[in-house]
Order: sequence, then structure tokens, then C-alpha cells
Amino acid sequence: MAVFYLPGLLITLPGGAIFDRYPGRKPYIVAWLLIVGGTALMTVATGFVMLCAGRLIFASGLNLHNVGAPKMLASWFRGHRRLGLAMGLYTWSFTLGVFFSLTFLGRIAEKYSWRGAMLFVLLLAVFALFLVWSMARSPEGTTVASNLVLNLATLKNFTPAVWLIAVMYLFYNAGSDSYYTFTPDYLVRRGYALADASSVVGAYAWIAFGLKPFTSSFLKNKTAPWFVVFGSTVAIIAFILLLQPHLHPMFISVLIGISIAFCMPALLSLPAFFVSPEHTGQAYGLLQFFYSLGFFAQPLIGLSIDRTGGHAIAYALMSAYCAVALVASLALIVVSTRAASVQEVS
Repeated sequence: MAVFYLPGLLITLPGGAIFDRYPGRKPYIVAWLLIVGGTALMTVATGFVMLCAGRLIFASGLNLHNVGAPKMLASWFRGHRRLGLAMGLYTWSFTLGVFFSLTFLGRIAEKYSWRGAMLFVLLLAVFALFLVWSMARSPEGTTVASNLVLNLATLKNFTPAVWLIAVMYLFYNAGSDSYYTFTPDYLVRRGYALADASSVVGAYAWIAFGLKPFTSSFLKNKTAPWFVVFGSTVAIIAFILLLQPHLHPMFISVLIGISIAFCMPALLSLPAFFVSPEHTGQAYGLLQFFYSLGFFAQPLIGLSIDRTGGHAIAYALMSAYCAVALVASLALIVVSTRAASVQEVS
């Protein structure tokens, strides 16, 4: 996991500036060439070092994708009432990716070995690269912004709202991602078979997949923070209830699916509501940089499980992370309301 998070700490901020400077497809194609190249290297790896090198290349491309994709969507749908829906449909990819990984990759590896599973992922990556190569130009065309390299003044001049969004993105993902990572192990300890435990955890995807188009249709600059308030609260409740042995874990997966359906489209829409188009790349770069700080947050959960032999502290930490996102979203509502009041007075 460290090899995955490390590139995010190094390249997301300058990567955001590059997407602002060159808003067309070229940097996005470079990102997917890195993804394909890294996946190919992992597929043919003959040792641990080679495997880590492939993952480093893959992670570099994926981190750039996570900056460039929402940047382009924010440009295409700038000022359009369907911006929230577009982000909701984009986050379908997150939901489907986790679901199919939990449900099918293990079975492919059991039948064809881990190289067979990696080869399947490589074929998907090549197909995605073809789609990126053939997609339409950004509406910004070839317009070039003035910031070729990362301009620290741009980050410094971001409003408090942007920094609050980054904090929300970090802590909500640190909590929800940990659910996918550690809950299968928890369910196995409760007596579930590993395949069944993974399927139960992955079932959240059906709920999130079905709800995202509906919930994201109502996303606006005023409603988006409240979506995060609601989604974070539901996640906290889910983590607390998961420790109750009389509740079926499928109910918890339903709650997590509801939480993600509200939070993820809102979190990715918010920068487009608060940042000018020429700086959205750096705004999404800031979000992905904060997401990469999850490298320091998630190991605390694993450490608590190793030290205590149980999951009570782990789910308390997940709840605490989502609580930070909840508090930050409430602060964002206060900040944006005050800013709107000042504008009305002026």
C-alpha cells in the first residue's frame, strides 16, 4: 500500500498544475500509458522488486487519472445543472471496480493463478486507454493557462472552503476505504468463509450503484455539503452497528452503500462549485494529495487490530475519521453561508 500512496504525495500537486496548463487529452493519455505500463510490468514480474516497480508506475498513472478525470468533467459541465449527475456517474467506476475486484479477481486467481488475474486487469487497462484516446476534446480546447508549474501562491490563495473539502475527502475516504480493507477479516473471525465475507462487503456496491444517479441529480453548491453531512453520519452509524453480533452484516453494507452514494459524488463536485475553471486541476490535485495522506491514517487501524486482537478500536477509528469529515462539512456550510452573505451585502 505504501508503494501506491507514495506517488500521490509526490505528483498530484504538480500533476494538477499540468492539467490546468494543458487542459486537453494529452496529459490524460500519458496517465493511462503509465497505468497500462505499470500493470504490464506487474503481470510479467519475476520478483518482488519488479512487482513494486510496476505498482509504482501504475500508481503514478492512477493518481494522475484521479486528478485529470474530475478536472475534465468539471470543465465539460461547468455551470450545468447536470454537473452533480456527471460526477455521480463517474464515481460508478469506483463502485464497480471495488465490487468486481472483491467478487471476481480472487476467483480468477484461484483458477488461473495471480498472473491470470493481472492479465485480465491489463486487458481492461488497454481497453480503457483506447477509450481515452478516442474521447472528445475538453471544451477548453487547447487553451493554455499561465501556470506551467505548480504555483504555490495558487494553493495559498485557495479559500478556506477548498481546504475544508480536502480534509473531508481525506477523512471520509480513510474511513470508508478501511471498511473494504478490514471488514472481510472481521467477518471471517465471526465465522464466515472468506468468499462469503468478501461478497457481503462487496454488496454495498449494488446499493451505491443504484442510488448514485438519483442522489447526484440533486447536487448543487448549496446541497453538496449537506450530502456529506448525511453520508458521514450514516457511515458512523454503520461502523458502530457492525460490532453488534445480532445484526446481519448485509444491513451494514446497505448503510455503507447509502453513505457512499451521497458522499462521493458530492465530494468530487464541490471543487467545481468553489474554484475557477483555470485552477480546478490544482484543486483536484490538492484533494488527491490529501487522499494520499491516508497512508498515515489507515495503518493505525491495522495496528490497532494487531495490538488488541479485535476490531472494536478499528471501527472506532473509522467512525472518528468520518466524524472529522462530518465536522469539516458543517464548517464548510458555515463558511460558504457567510461568504454568500458578504456577497449579498456588497
